[in-house]
Amino acid sequence: MTRVRASDYELKKQVILDSAVTLIAQKGFDGATMSDVAAACGTSKSHLYHYFSSKEDLLYAIVKEHITEQVATLSAIVQEPRPAAERFRRFVDSFMQEGAKSRNHHLVIMNDIKFLPTVQREDVRKLERELMHLMVTLLREINPERMATPKVNSPYALLLFGMVIWSFTWYERNGPITPAELADRISALFLDGFRGS
Repeated sequence: MTRVRASDYELKKQVILDSAVTLIAQKGFDGATMSDVAAACGTSKSHLYHYFSSKEDLLYAIVKEHITEQVATLSAIVQEPRPAAERFRRFVDSFMQEGAKSRNHHLVIMNDIKFLPTVQREDVRKLERELMHLMVTLLREINPERMATPKVNSPYALLLFGMVIWSFTWYERNGPITPAELADRISALFLDGFRGS
């Protein structure tokens, strides 16, 4: 007989994901145990395995859910009927705002994807390539001449993503500069250059 899912299944699953991403960001994937996650959730380790068959599956769920949501949000921005430079600024702002709220996710993505099995890791890399494609598309619209040489397409996109993503290793959301202001400065720096107006 098929087991019926509890009505609060998704809610409990999200509690596990939220607790796990905090622990893994603090301790690293190899330092955080399923027992640690269970304790943080106030449940048993056997209960965790009802939701995730392994620690790797838990990591995969954390990473895939986060990046999938980013791809959906940023893809919608790229398709908006606005000038390319405006969509670029909205893209950077959205990425920065979400990153400021989800710093732990970015730390886990940066440091712990290497622990995923090959098939899952490639699935995540595919999603990351979708993000790259979205940025390259915007940059081509903004400056087709600069992006005419294919070999520079990825480096320009990676420079932008690197600027934003590495910010989360030091950025304090409640510090003197807001996420929106930092996003605006990143966009201006990238589009206009440091010596620009």
